[in-house]
Amino acid sequence: MKKLIKKFKKLFLIVLCVLVALCIFQWYEQSQDRCSITKTTFTENSLPKQFNGFTIGYLSDLNLSEKNDLTRLNSIIQDLNAKNLDMILFGGDIFNESSFENNQVSKVLKKLQSHYGKFAVLGDKDQNDSSTCSNILTEAGFEVLHNEVRNIYYKEDIIQLIGLENTGDCSGLINETNEKSYKIALIHQPDYFKEISQYSIQLQLSGHTLGGYYKIPFIGGIETKDKGKNYVNGKHTKNKTTLLISNGFNKESSENHRFLTRDEVNIITLKR
Repeated sequence: MKKLIKKFKKLFLIVLCVLVALCIFQWYEQSQDRCSITKTTFTENSLPKQFNGFTIGYLSDLNLSEKNDLTRLNSIIQDLNAKNLDMILFGGDIFNESSFENNQVSKVLKKLQSHYGKFAVLGDKDQNDSSTCSNILTEAGFEVLHNEVRNIYYKEDIIQLIGLENTGDCSGLINETNEKSYKIALIHQPDYFKEISQYSIQLQLSGHTLGGYYKIPFIGGIETKDKGKNYVNGKHTKNKTTLLISNGFNKESSENHRFLTRDEVNIITLKR
């Protein structure tokens, strides 16, 4: 019995030390006000050969509310441009609450460089002033997709990008002519994955949940939102579709902290 108690105490101390170390690490990360670049590779045999190695820069949930946010955004854009990306995608929510410095926001976003286009969808906050947000993105060189599909041409091959707003219904966008094409769905809210995964779509990119703010190991993000309750953080696979949820570039003003859900932008590499 004494040996058992001794082992339990030792295990408890180890767990406690790990938790303290995690808290110190998280405090350090927060104090640096950093945004990380998270790299992910998706391998799928149906990807056209010419697209092998195709790179995508993915940003979501900028939640801009002050000039310091623009400074941070400008810095991460410089880092992304240094990666020589093939395509840029934006998953929605430019501002935290109300718009500000609209022209300056467009100028900063316009600095994003890619070889094969910049595309965006609107988030739930953007739709409160969809005209303004669409204009900002258009001025920045983005094509805003409103429940539309676009062909992405690379060398001699094609993949398709589907941009959706407030729906997972792709029935009008997928038919016999493009059913076998490699497809990426860009939609702000991740919970539409239930519908998206019923179609011949290989990859869904979403944001909205900000990773659940506080991530518990082996459990996931703990704060949820409307249309972001079932899928909150990380990668998920259903049928033959994979969902990637970005933590987002910036927190909302109502939240001051994160835990293991650091601010991020994503670089995605397609492989076959």
